[in-house]
Amino acid sequence: MLNEGLRSIDRHDQKWMSECGEFDSSINQLLDDLQEHGDALRPAFFLIDPFGYAGFHMNTLKRILQNERSELFINFMIYDIIRFIGEENFQPRMKELFGCDDYLEVFKIYNSEEKQQFLVNLYCKQLKETAGAKYVMPFRVNTPGKGTRPRYYLIHASNHIKALKVMKDNMANKSDAPYRFEAIGITSQRGFFEDPNRESLREMIKDYCKAMYPAAIEYAILEDWAYSNTNGIAKTIKEALIELEQNKIIEVTRKPRQRNNTVTHGASIKFKENK
Repeated sequence: MLNEGLRSIDRHDQKWMSECGEFDSSINQLLDDLQEHGDALRPAFFLIDPFGYAGFHMNTLKRILQNERSELFINFMIYDIIRFIGEENFQPRMKELFGCDDYLEVFKIYNSEEKQQFLVNLYCKQLKETAGAKYVMPFRVNTPGKGTRPRYYLIHASNHIKALKVMKDNMANKSDAPYRFEAIGITSQRGFFEDPNRESLREMIKDYCKAMYPAAIEYAILEDWAYSNTNGIAKTIKEALIELEQNKIIEVTRKPRQRNNTVTHGASIKFKENK
């Protein structure tokens, strides 16, 4: 039925197909077939939305990410993970999920929020160090009416900064929805797309510029860093830079004809020593 539905909306002969099967075994079979024929995985976006937490091994994600133009978007079901993480018969699945035994450290943590943050951080760390993703960004999906209480996490992993930027920009555009998406960043307990004071983002950018002093930083390089390491997107990054400039914490050198009320590609930023 799904194949028939896909054919009915295919206007460009894209030859969409569907397959009913377990994610891990089906994807590995696909990758094996491509390897056998000397072919490579085409640019691909993998939405992994499990019923629970099993069936997408870290080693399989590593195989997918070996293609530079592959992206992963994973529904990380934190409550199911915490619910079953202590059960002995679930330990092999936990090891497959995280790709290591480090998740066992969670038993030393008693605060429920700290448990969640530890496991999200560990999973993101493993996506980088084991699966080989260059860019990893977790988004907390809040429970409507429950403040910042997470319903689950959506974790994006890729090997190209453009993939991260497009995903983050789109999530920011949808962040006013009832479930509200928030880019939390690895090791962060906070991080809203819209922080009224933007203090966290400003401070992180200031510290980055200070660490690079006395060198000047091209805006494009700073923007890439901020997308990957803070909750910022282009709009809020530029706003933070303008505020830092107005407070004489940084100096912005613009190209001719660039406006003074913004910071854009071609400009350079330097920390001011007296601050």
